[in-house]
Amino acid sequence: MGDPSDLRRRSRKVLPRNLTPEEAREWWEDPSSCDIEGVDDGRSAAYSVPVGVIGRKRKALSRIAVVAPRKEASRIKSVLADSFTADELESMAEWPSLVVSTESDLGDCTGYYVRRQKDVPVPRIVLEEGTTPDGIVHEAVHHLRVVEGRSSFPTAGRVLERSYARIPKRARDEIIRREESETVAETVARTRPDPVESGYYSSVPGADARSAYLRDQELISRSKALKGKAAVRAARESYDRTSISRAIISSNRRGRRK
Repeated sequence: MGDPSDLRRRSRKVLPRNLTPEEAREWWEDPSSCDIEGVDDGRSAAYSVPVGVIGRKRKALSRIAVVAPRKEASRIKSVLADSFTADELESMAEWPSLVVSTESDLGDCTGYYVRRQKDVPVPRIVLEEGTTPDGIVHEAVHHLRVVEGRSSFPTAGRVLERSYARIPKRARDEIIRREESETVAETVARTRPDPVESGYYSSVPGADARSAYLRDQELISRSKALKGKAAVRAARESYDRTSISRAIISSNRRGRRK
């Protein structure tokens, strides 16, 4: 799905859009083997880029598929363009790139990231339709941390190591806690105050979620939207003083919708 040239070629085999994961397995494993109606059959906006995005950012975003209604896909790519540098977007789009899709309702979360691993050849972000910039950028930061070698998860060649499944729960909980809290801090650095703060702020002991979020906005970036090394540095240097660094997060207690 990371190759936009596949969008311009109509396969002889076209599958219907509403498929179960098992029915779509052939396409996920090799998108060039067939098309899915409305996704990469030549009528999709998956690889299109908003008119206002130009230069290297436009080229990079044209290699990231966003499978969503046209207006929503355009909004998501605009948020990515606003929140990351051209260098970062190019790294995120390197083969096998990234697939972003939306669902109408994700229950108690607004999005999640599926890492590249055994049986997952292409990393994926799934967002609830209408998710605010904070939610979009949060999942994209997870992916950027992987491609830049900053992820807390054991990763080799951008692929989650199989050994992760054998790590004791306490150690896995610490990996998840660190990854999520550091990702929240970097997301705060890259976005202006959002109407919906990360649900992980509700896990900060003794603090009002909204107040803790706004405090971190001021602490990390003075409520400005940073990008690139400036965003990474601001989040790293402020992390130990942030509210989110105190959040209680584990595999049993994830961020919830506010």
